[in-house]
Amino acid sequence: MENLQTEVLQSEFEDYARGKSTITEENFAKILLRYTVLSEEQHDEYLNRLRKRITSGKGIDFKAFKDFCQFLNNLDDFAIAMRIYTYSEQPISESEFRRAVKISTGHELDFHVVHTVFQLFDVDGDNQLSHNEFITVMKDRVHRGFRSQIFQKKRFWENFKGCVRREMKHS
Repeated sequence: MENLQTEVLQSEFEDYARGKSTITEENFAKILLRYTVLSEEQHDEYLNRLRKRITSGKGIDFKAFKDFCQFLNNLDDFAIAMRIYTYSEQPISESEFRRAVKISTGHELDFHVVHTVFQLFDVDGDNQLSHNEFITVMKDRVHRGFRSQIFQKKRFWENFKGCVRREMKHS
């Protein structure tokens, strides 16, 4: 199963790397936001925030990308660790985030990946991530956007069209 997951991640990574050994921070963000249920406007807000905050990127290699995606598979464990670590859901810093990931998964994330995630999700610019800024959005991605509300007959067609528009715009 792990090999299949690695192959899927490799394929997703290579779609954006285009023969290079790294993907841009913006492309990393696009991958993270791809399966969320954000509106097109919210999606663009996240990408614009990242563009403003990271002006000259160094890129993200496959190992760092894979490690982060594997962390997302343990998001529930991380959410619990984050609550315990921060007592009453206070926002956390980059170093606290890395520590909570290490505690919950046993793995360390790349410093640059964590910094990129903070630049993308830190809505209020306080260099801290709150539960709502990160966990809520990423839980949608882990479920690949397939929440029961999406499949209600009324909303299915609108969501489908929005997904197609977003994919065409960002491809």
